[in-house]
Amino acid sequence: MQSFKRGTDFPHEGFVQKAIEAHFSTIGFDLESGSHADLVARNKNTGERWLVEAKGVTTSIGLDFRTGLGQLIQRMADPKTTYALAVPREDRFISQCRAVPLWIRQALRLHWLLVNSEGGVQVIPPDERP
Repeated sequence: MQSFKRGTDFPHEGFVQKAIEAHFSTIGFDLESGSHADLVARNKNTGERWLVEAKGVTTSIGLDFRTGLGQLIQRMADPKTTYALAVPREDRFISQCRAVPLWIRQALRLHWLLVNSEGGVQVIPPDERP
């Protein structure tokens, strides 16, 4: 079991991680293990695959956000996989998301997963702003 320095309460990474795991499990995805990514999920019926990095509130939100982006970019090995960064639905993170140019997100097919305090996940596709 993974431990989280800041715990599993909203808006910390542990909460975001649990929320995205529940989200993908609920919509019919199997969670894969053995990856360095925070979440790899595959729908066995459709073959759709997601690779997700999760970030939560820390003392260095901008740095951690950019670290998550870097981790995703370095793991973009399969053009058929959908890549996403999952963050708490908070103004501090939404402003970080908005700072990434739309054309970059479209080119990378990068999704945002915004997790609210109830654990709900909003998927923001590459052609939409949060």
